[in-house]
Amino acid sequence: MPKRLSESEPRTDMPLLSSHIWRISRRERRVIGLLVIIAVLYAVQSIGFLQKAQPTIVQVSLVSKEGIKPEGEAERPVAEVDRQVEADHWTLPRNSLNYPYPTTTARENLKNGTYYVTGFALAGFTNQFIAYMHLIYLGIQSERIPVIPPVTPSSHVSNKAGALRFSRVFNISATSKILRRPVLEWAHVKEYQENASVSIIPQGTDPSVEQFGCWSVRQRNFPTPIWVPIAENVLKVDLSFTRVPPIAFFDETNQGDVHTKFSALASLIMPKYPHPASKGLPLMAKSRLGSSLPPGEHMACFDFLYYVSSGLRRHEFENRWSPAWNSVGTHIRFTDELVMLARGYILRAMGLEGEIIPPIISLHIRRGDFRNHCKKGMTPPCYIPLQRYHDSIENVRTELLATQNINATRVLVASDERDPEFWKEVSGYGWHYINHTVERTLERYGEWYPVLIDTTALSIGSGFVGTKSSTFSVLTARRVEDWNGGLTDMVDYFAKD
Repeated sequence: MPKRLSESEPRTDMPLLSSHIWRISRRERRVIGLLVIIAVLYAVQSIGFLQKAQPTIVQVSLVSKEGIKPEGEAERPVAEVDRQVEADHWTLPRNSLNYPYPTTTARENLKNGTYYVTGFALAGFTNQFIAYMHLIYLGIQSERIPVIPPVTPSSHVSNKAGALRFSRVFNISATSKILRRPVLEWAHVKEYQENASVSIIPQGTDPSVEQFGCWSVRQRNFPTPIWVPIAENVLKVDLSFTRVPPIAFFDETNQGDVHTKFSALASLIMPKYPHPASKGLPLMAKSRLGSSLPPGEHMACFDFLYYVSSGLRRHEFENRWSPAWNSVGTHIRFTDELVMLARGYILRAMGLEGEIIPPIISLHIRRGDFRNHCKKGMTPPCYIPLQRYHDSIENVRTELLATQNINATRVLVASDERDPEFWKEVSGYGWHYINHTVERTLERYGEWYPVLIDTTALSIGSGFVGTKSSTFSVLTARRVEDWNGGLTDMVDYFAKD
């Protein structure tokens, strides 16, 4: 039976190798120790590197017209616009397309077995935003990837301004990450010149011109679709149209109804299993180059997605409960670069030094075509007196102080009014405004930027007062409420005094 050793007795049955270790010279032990230290340091460095290499999103958006940088920004070449180093897979356009770059035609970049939807927009910047918000929401309902066209010049911006990429204004990578769904732009899918003339009609001999069959949501008492010639020119697409069936309209019996329903539109383009009403419909209009394609399955297409709702109410986006806003719109935020630019404008408008903006109440006074919104018996111009805006501001200020302990003593105004007498009256109330003439915004950044800076600046308010029935005011109110936890109010011309 083997003898049990006490802890103090030396062992004599250890392997021979262990006894040799202690016969190594002092110099050799030092070498071994040094090698161990080097190995440990290398392991620590490797772990640190791996920790630093976690996926991140790096988005660079060009703010200026020709490489002009916003205040405090490092110079960035145009090629770095919208560069992403790494991100969640659905935020990377390359994961939703055949190639990691735009191709000559859109079709060669669309993946087989993946389905897409696009839709176009008209009118001012705000209304185009609403149409593209609806496009993303329709993509969710129809299980398709939305492809957002550029914003195109309209009433407030001349054709010389060119087309504007949606991602130059909004961080759609962040939107995609929140929605956990891909959101693409046409610039991801197809090559086109963003600064090219929007008035040149593409020719059929151009190999980049391609035909698509689209749906038209035009009211049924109009024989033609809602043509989108500027978008066709910029993207070099040639669109033919088929009218959506009656089930798509808010009121199926009203031939003049311009409003449609998300659920019905989604059913018409549901991949593989579309609603039977989508089949066998007559062509509404040939394309400009004469093509007669029915609505496509791979890339569904609509002429105008502004007047769409869940079916509960027309102009639904104006309501606080709007599904499209609360599901999508609230997650479409301005780029960091545009916010930085707007903050600089606010500081200068208020004569403030440093980088801290005190709590402000932002104010949007819609004038322009609202001059004709008159009460019975009144003749234009029928504008809301500034005193009523002042009263509303005081109510918001009082409530902010009482409920959130925020003392918002400064007011920032934006308006489409150009009359110098109006702005003198604004100043008389002690309110501030961004003077784009003094700032030389047009010369420094281009035609799009006065409205972009105003829109972004007003969204920074702790409170907001707007003009009822103005889509600009509606969206600004939602942003202040959702993004800042702010309080808002709308001044109504038709409200009883």
